[in-house]
Parts: sequence; C-alpha cells; structure tokens
Amino acid sequence: MEARASRRHLDAYDLEAILGVTQKLAAPFDLSTMLTEVVAAAKQVLDAERGSVWLYDADVDELVMEVATGIAPVRMPSGTGLAGACARSRAIINVPDCYADPRFDARVDRATGYRTRCMLTLPLVDHNGVLVGVMQVLNKRDGAFDADDEALAAALAAQCAVALQRVRMTGALIEGEKMRQALEMAREVQMSTLPSAMPTLAGYDIGTAFRPAELTGGDTYDVSRVDGDGVLVLGDATGHGIAPALSVTQMQAMLRLAFAMGADLATAFIHVNNRLADTLADDRFITAFVGILDPVEHRVRFHSGGQGPILHYVAARDTFVRHGPTSFPLGAMPLAALPAPTELALAPGDLLLVLSDGFYEQTDAEETCFGEERVCAIVRDLRTATSATLIDALLRGIDAFAAGAGQQDDMTAVVVRRETPVEARFARTFDAIPALVAFAEDAFARLRIDPSLRTAVDLALEELFTNMVKYGRGSRADIAIAMAAIDGGVEVALVDRDVEPFDPTSRPPVDVEAPIESREPGGLGVHLIRRMADSVEYEYNTVSRESRITLRYTRRGSAAAVAAVGDGSPDVHD
Repeated sequence: MEARASRRHLDAYDLEAILGVTQKLAAPFDLSTMLTEVVAAAKQVLDAERGSVWLYDADVDELVMEVATGIAPVRMPSGTGLAGACARSRAIINVPDCYADPRFDARVDRATGYRTRCMLTLPLVDHNGVLVGVMQVLNKRDGAFDADDEALAAALAAQCAVALQRVRMTGALIEGEKMRQALEMAREVQMSTLPSAMPTLAGYDIGTAFRPAELTGGDTYDVSRVDGDGVLVLGDATGHGIAPALSVTQMQAMLRLAFAMGADLATAFIHVNNRLADTLADDRFITAFVGILDPVEHRVRFHSGGQGPILHYVAARDTFVRHGPTSFPLGAMPLAALPAPTELALAPGDLLLVLSDGFYEQTDAEETCFGEERVCAIVRDLRTATSATLIDALLRGIDAFAAGAGQQDDMTAVVVRRETPVEARFARTFDAIPALVAFAEDAFARLRIDPSLRTAVDLALEELFTNMVKYGRGSRADIAIAMAAIDGGVEVALVDRDVEPFDPTSRPPVDVEAPIESREPGGLGVHLIRRMADSVEYEYNTVSRESRITLRYTRRGSAAAVAAVGDGSPDVHD
C-alpha cells in the first residue's frame, strides 16, 4: 500500500486533511458528525464531487445511508447496487463508467437529477473483521479513480471503519447507561410498593419472595391486613422489564385501594380487571391471584385470573390439592360478573402456595422444566419449616437444578402456613413446674407472641397446674398443655384426664376488699386468673372424664395482668 501511495504526490493540503481526520478519530464525536467528517475527508483527499457512507444494520441486513452529499437518508437491502455488492464481497469496487455497469442503481440519480459518472466503493471493516458499512466516493473531478486513489481510500476507509464502530459502540454504551438508570429507577419504584414487613395474622406464618429475571420484573406481590382479614395478592404480567413492572405495580395499587375502601373480593377483582382492560395494550395482560384469608375461621377465598396452579398442602393427609384459575387474566377482557370464588379450609400444618410461572418453568441445560413435582417434593420434605425457610429451599433447589442456566422468568412467591399449636405433656408432680415455665418461654418465642403477656400466662399455668396436681390425685394421666397464637395474643389450653369435674368459671368471685380474716379460704388464684384473662372457658366430658380449661389473653388484658400482680396480692397457691 505504501508503494502505491508513493507514486502519487500529496500536497500539504491533502496530507493535512488525512492527518486531521486520523487525529479526530479519537475525539468524542456523535455518529452524525463522524460521518460528515469521513465524507468531507474522502472528497478532499480523492478530489471528488460527492461522497456517502452506508452503515450496515445487521439486525435487518440492510444498508442505511445517513450522510450523503445532497440527498436524504435512504435504506436498501444489503445486496442491492454497487454498495450491496461491495458489502457482500468486502472488496473495493472501482467503476469508471457507472451506467455501463449493471450493478449500478440509478434511482438516486433520477430522484436528485444528479448524474454519477464514476464511483469508488470501499467496504468499511473494523479491526475485528466486522462489517461496519460501505463508503462511496463519486465523480473524480479530473477523470476516473485510479489505483493510487484506491490505495489512499483504502487506508482512509480502514481508519474510518474503526472510528465509526467506536462511535456506534460509545452511543450504545450511553444508551445502555440511560436504560440502566431508567431500569434502576423503575426497580426502586417497584420495590418500594412491596410490603416492607408482613402483617401479623395470629396463628399464621406468611413468607414472600421476589426474584426478577432482569433488573425489573413483571411480577409483584402484596400481603396486607384489612378489617382483621389478610389480603393476599400475586401478579405476573406478560414479559419482564419496565412496562410489565409498571402494569403490575398499577394493579397492586388499585387492588389495595379497593380493599381499603371496603370492596369485597368480587367487586375489587372485577373493577380492577375492567380498568386494566381499558388501559393495557391488546397483547398485554396480568395473571393474578387475589385472596382473602380469614384467620378466625381459618378459610381462604380467592379468585385466580389465569394464575395456576394454586397448591394447598393438606397436612392431615400429606397430600396436595391443586386449584386452577377461576377467571381470565386481569386486563384480558372486560368482565360483568364472576363465578363463585374458590374456598378452602386451612387446618393446622396446612400450606397455601402461590408461585409464579418462573418456579415451574425454569429449565436446565437440556431444556427440562423444574416442574410441579419437584416443587411438591421440596415442600413435603420441609412441611414443618417456616415459610421463609421453605421459599429459600425452593430457590436453592431451582438454582441447583438449573446448574448455571440463566433465569428465564421472574420468580415470585406467597406462602401461607397455618401454624400448629405448641403442645407438651407434663407429669402430675410439682417438680414439673420448672419445665412448664420453660415450655411457656419456648412457645412464646416460636409463636411470636407479645412478651408482655408472659406474666399473666405464667401465673395461670402455675396456678391451674398446681390445682390439677393437688386435687386430681386419683389420676395417673399426664397433664397436656397447648398454646396457639390468636389475634393480638395467645390461647392456652390445659387438659386433665381421668379426673372429677372442676369448673373454675363457676367459682364465686372473691371480695378482695374484705378483711383477710373474713374471707373464705381458697379461690384467690382462680379469681386472679379470671381477672387477667380475656376469657376463661371450661368443658368436661363425662364419658372420658376429661377436663379442659381454655384461656385467651390479648394485649388489652396485659395491663390488667401486670396491675393485678403488682397490687400486693398474697401468694395465690392456696
């Protein structure tokens, strides 16, 4: 190339132009400015009338002329005309008479009124061998382009190809950074709508997870409490990214507002669906689970708009009941009415699992799906674990199964476990009282019960257990004690077997204002228990000779308990 170039004399003006373009290659040009510089340099160095640069769009296999002398941007298939032939062959094409070459496309000339006599067409290929585009230089002023022109143009084209690729990559990086920032903002908005903490539903352990496939996801979840009930929501919009993230966030906000304003399940579902049907694009919708958990009746009523399967693990039978959708996905079409919601009862130890498609459809290297059976196997193995532990095990199991395969879809979970009461049996002896106290401490921790209720509960357990040991000497059965969380407190049950009836609720109240010498002995302990507890119930089975005392304590009763213990009352073990 240097031998060829040496045969041609370059004046200082031409040399300055080439060196100037080379220097500018490192400057932070935008694409349009760079293309203009390339065309101007080629025209000057080769003494041509016009020039153009066609950029190669690999996504559609087209050449795009964005900068040319005297004409607007044009697109054409990469195999068309001299530019297309150059792109295909990646070789210089020097045509001294364009109208004599069948590859020449004269449509641009006809559109502009300009006549192209000769043309030098050069491929723009970067240092990695990637086709960037094609440069064309038209109508040399003193004749046709020669071999020296080809050599000079080739050197210029090589430098320009690298520069153009750098500018395009820089632009892509800038756009990528803008997109990243937009995604970061969308993620912050989306994450801020998720519950920061689970509401307290007595007797229930609720766990959630959200693992988007990208920076933002098309899934969401919500767990809130309205009028004592739990509202459970999981949504999965078509696709993942900013647009689906915004649509599920909108759905979540509308549902939360509807329930907060007193809407029932059907009304909230229908109205939110119809609003989404009006606003979402025709090819967009949201599969969604919307349920109401009654923690007193221990029942869940739900509608599932295209979301499934909904899994109910029935602990007593060690089996799974699978529930399908009850309606179309939200936003798919307007709805005037709904069928009856699905309703299920949650017994102690039962689990309700609402998982998005990402759990079931994650594949390994062989494109095998993780599937429902693997989900159920993990749940069965950890059926007594906390919801958070269970969800973590599912995610770890999926990661191990995928073995490095990328996450294809968002993974979102809402898992509800009805807790089983904490139970224990104690020998009928006063020596068991320390173990009884330790049992109460452990039960409070496991059931996450307000510690301020411990004083009243401990006093009741010790008093009633002492009375059962003292007055039930004819029985050899252990005394069973169970604790369960209730709304705002705890329920305590003591069961004594093979004993005569002893009803603490029938004992007459003690006149604590009367002088000690005038009081009937006994009954003070039971009197204090009844004062401290929200309720005391007694049942006796005459057939089995089983006595059951059930006490309930809430925060409302805690203050009374502390006051009663701190008022100087004498020892209650009478």
